Amino acid sequence: MNTTKAVIGLVVVAIIVAALFLLLKNNDTPNTQATGTENVSRHIADKPENQATEIATSGHHDGNNPGFEIYPGDVVNKIKNNEDIILLDVRRPDEYETVHLEDARLLPVEELSVQTLETIGLGADMKDKEIILYCRSGARSQVAYNIMTSLGYTNLKSIQGGMIHWQEDGYPYTASGVYSGPAWNTNANVDKSPVTTSGAEISIPNDFYDFGVIPRSGGTVLHEFIISNPGSENLEVGSLTTSCSCTTASIDQNIIRPGESATLTVIFDPDFHEEPLGQFKRTVFIPTNDPNTPEAEVVIQVDIDEGN
Repeated sequence: MNTTKAVIGLVVVAIIVAALFLLLKNNDTPNTQATGTENVSRHIADKPENQATEIATSGHHDGNNPGFEIYPGDVVNKIKNNEDIILLDVRRPDEYETVHLEDARLLPVEELSVQTLETIGLGADMKDKEIILYCRSGARSQVAYNIMTSLGYTNLKSIQGGMIHWQEDGYPYTASGVYSGPAWNTNANVDKSPVTTSGAEISIPNDFYDFGVIPRSGGTVLHEFIISNPGSENLEVGSLTTSCSCTTASIDQNIIRPGESATLTVIFDPDFHEEPLGQFKRTVFIPTNDPNTPEAEVVIQVDIDEGN
């Protein structure tokens, strides 16, 4: 009987020891069942502050980029790595002549059709090709994205903030000169922009503001622009967009009667994500029903003090 009790006692002790060993082993093992977000957050927090910032903001990404858009820096990397992409400029020929991305094809958004795409070499056999669209601000390239998607193109992206954002951040691979690639018609280089002398009119007496040097950790900064309508009909202001998500804008009224004005408030967040060193600009795009200025803009300039 004593021998049996002794054996049972040893077995119980062995079970307890084994259980304690397994418990300690599990506590020392990292939790691999956490979500990806939790893992990323923990890894960033575990690194020195400067490295955490670099990880969180690498590539000028801010997490607010719609799925159809691509950051200018990502396009630069694709060009640098000789990836098989096609750049399609959907602005007017005169805009292309002033500045464009190297080797870009040109097809104004108002000319987009099955026939014109075929003419410039982007027909049915190119519908799965990676095509990157761009315009001045990102508005027209979004329209082009929607049109081409409806036509069956499956691998499209639109450059966020367009050429404005590209130039604000000083990216390379730009050129100037008259378009000489495959044309969609014989009058491809004719500017057909309408000129009207009556109706709604937008006026922004001071469309540029320099915040000077601001501390990164000092919080957001704000400036108010005055927009007036010296025209003869109501000025309608559409949805405001900006060249980069670090900048936001709002207007206190979207319909401005003749002779009246509205206040446009622009807010810049210096700690939103990584920014260029030194002075740089950000642009607010203002769509209107002014036939001579369908898209007005205001510009802010900042210089972030990284030490504060």
